[in-house]
Amino acid sequence: MPHETGSEVQDEQLPRPTRSLRATWIRRAILLVLAIACARIIIDLVGSIDWHAVWDGIDHLHTWQLALLIVLVVIRQTLNAMPLVYFIPGLSAFRATASDQGATLMSMIAPPTTDHVFRLVVLRSWGIDLGRGAAGSTGNILVFYIARWIAPLVGVVLLAPVRFDLTYLVVAAASLVVAVAILVGGLLVTRSQALAQRLGRWAGTWAARVRRSVDPEAWASATGGFQTHIADRFNTGVMLSIPTLVAKLLVDATIALSAIRFVGVSGDQLAAVEVIAAFLVVFPLTLFPFQGIGLLDATLVAALTGVGGVQLEAQLVAAMVTYRVVTLGVPALMGLLFILVWRHTTQEPVRFRSTGRSD
Repeated sequence: MPHETGSEVQDEQLPRPTRSLRATWIRRAILLVLAIACARIIIDLVGSIDWHAVWDGIDHLHTWQLALLIVLVVIRQTLNAMPLVYFIPGLSAFRATASDQGATLMSMIAPPTTDHVFRLVVLRSWGIDLGRGAAGSTGNILVFYIARWIAPLVGVVLLAPVRFDLTYLVVAAASLVVAVAILVGGLLVTRSQALAQRLGRWAGTWAARVRRSVDPEAWASATGGFQTHIADRFNTGVMLSIPTLVAKLLVDATIALSAIRFVGVSGDQLAAVEVIAAFLVVFPLTLFPFQGIGLLDATLVAALTGVGGVQLEAQLVAAMVTYRVVTLGVPALMGLLFILVWRHTTQEPVRFRSTGRSD
């Protein structure tokens, strides 16, 4: 991604998107259709939705309620970006949050890895070394994945004083195994550059069996670079990031809880701890496109109607629609605002271009 003016960042220094825009949207459309189909099946198992009641629940959302949801989303996005501060020396919380919103928008509209490239270009424009920026971004992704998979355990712990749910416990146990595996992998990579390169080459070899364009040596080089730039900050970064991201998860669950309360579901009908626990247990479904839209929502509605009754279904669907509007819309608008301001103020404007490959 060459700069038009100023010090240049050569194309080979920055990774390029791995798919063309058309191929990306075709893949996302297919996955979205599958997610909606799964959601339809789950909802059919729960009951018949009164869509008029759904719209009625959304239509009665007051201005102050929407404002509160937006404030909670801003807090959520700030917490989500904080690991960048822990992993990248010299990066402020404000800049971390701002750049993270721009990357979020890029992930919604552009081919894979464009969000990563965008973040690196932004960090470079702020005087942050490309290697440190790339390592910090990778560390940020790593701890988010760990937090994603420990979310069900947090939900089970919160629900334990109220009741025991075997299904939740099984999900939490399986998810914890994944989280521990990711953490151990990260720790191993930071111990030795040679080991990091071997693990990267091994992972790249397996990935190449699925995608021929993957270069195992490039993966080995990338993991080696990650180890070089982050070894001395990884342990501290993880210890600070995990509590921060757990707090982010709780804020995220609070947004869902608030949306449910705002459509008229009272605490007597559905306790707050039930909502938060269920949300955290199904949170790993955010690994699907657009944060698991459709699949996560339907699974959460199914879980909550199992506790509060099928009569709450229409209101819960209305709440999830509200949740999606604010949690997808607000970060996208924040990202657009940041990109416009950044492009206007940076001395080194950047043009993004796809490689045009659809491999």
